[in-house]
Amino acid sequence: MDVASGLDRFFEITKRGSNISTEVKGGILVFLSMAYIISVNTGMMATSGMDESACYTATIVMSIIGSLLMALYAKYPVAQAPLMGVNSFFTCTIVITMGFTWQQALVAVLISGIIFFAIAVSGVRKRVLDQIPPSLRFGITAGIGCFIMFIGLQNAGIIVEAAPDTTIVSIGDFSSPGVILSFFCIILTIVLYARKVVGAIFIGMVVTAVIGMAFSVIPLPDSVVELPSMPEVGAFMDGISSDLLSVDFLMAVISLAFVQFFDSTGTLMATGERAGIIDKDGNVQCERALLADSATSVISGVVGATPTGSFAESTVGIEAGARTGLASLTVAVLFGLALFIGPLFSVIDFHCTVAAMVIVGAAMMTQLKGVEWDDWPVAVAVLGTVIMMILTYSITDGIVFGIMFYCVAMVGARRWREVSPVIYGLAVISALYLIFVLASL
Repeated sequence: MDVASGLDRFFEITKRGSNISTEVKGGILVFLSMAYIISVNTGMMATSGMDESACYTATIVMSIIGSLLMALYAKYPVAQAPLMGVNSFFTCTIVITMGFTWQQALVAVLISGIIFFAIAVSGVRKRVLDQIPPSLRFGITAGIGCFIMFIGLQNAGIIVEAAPDTTIVSIGDFSSPGVILSFFCIILTIVLYARKVVGAIFIGMVVTAVIGMAFSVIPLPDSVVELPSMPEVGAFMDGISSDLLSVDFLMAVISLAFVQFFDSTGTLMATGERAGIIDKDGNVQCERALLADSATSVISGVVGATPTGSFAESTVGIEAGARTGLASLTVAVLFGLALFIGPLFSVIDFHCTVAAMVIVGAAMMTQLKGVEWDDWPVAVAVLGTVIMMILTYSITDGIVFGIMFYCVAMVGARRWREVSPVIYGLAVISALYLIFVLASL
């Protein structure tokens, strides 16, 4: 049996309507779309006082481990890496605001990961996922699409933070070479995608990178090979102390577990629906993916990284046709290469990936066609999910508001019997999260 046949059999590539080249191409696109996490997460973790080179290695190592678990165990077309938003919570809230050391913050990561894993193993996480109404699931998928597009536009400088006492955000400086290059990337890729050019997103990235380097917008790499440092493996042991027996630390652990639950669950649900990995009842088949995702969050605390989970940017590969774990395996291999030849990957920066995130956002918005817009409780819940996900810059907060809006509207419409007890439970937990957890941090 040759390698191609072995890969096809193991990942069930043909069975899922794909092929090896499509899976590899999808994996490459996913990696390029999420590679920004290497520098962003490294800088965020280093702000907490950790060694920057160790943070760089830890970020990549966890991306490799997480993506390998998804590829080889779950066989799911989703890559993993340290989560955006959670990394800022780790540094800005737990360390800087609450005053815990970064070693103690790693203890919080480990404990929250164990809680998260226990929830997944017990089957609770899957049961919760299956109880979310279809229209609300479509809204979560669309919201994540908007969120991805917003992140891309912000990173590229097309959308910026507004001046004080004005609006929240504003248009970027279109006289800036970087913004012009980003906008060119969007226009070029949209044209290629509309004309159904094979590899439109990848071509847009490469052409933008070449032009960016030619006009000195994107710097040429200083070197090719860069040897990694060791991550802070086991450093959480130094954080175990009596200081952890406090309400503040408990709140930090609960917050981490809660955010991981909703953030990664929403991503897995959205990507599974886009990939068509659903059962006869319309539920996403992601039991193994849920376990792989949860296990990675435990390992993060041991390795010395912020919580790792499923990345919404995986939909870039799914939209390119990826349907199996081979795409995730490709991502893991590329992250492995980035450990040693990271400078080469640095040329594919925000300017080059913004178009991919715009196109993926548009593709995920098509899920809104399945929403029962004539049903007012559903409409307000979906709108709340999408809008709050963008404005709070959090997948978790968007889901939280959507679930609460849905329950309140259904009770107000005297249709409370139509709502699952599981959803009512989530609404109560969501309210407590907003009142006690976020208010105390």
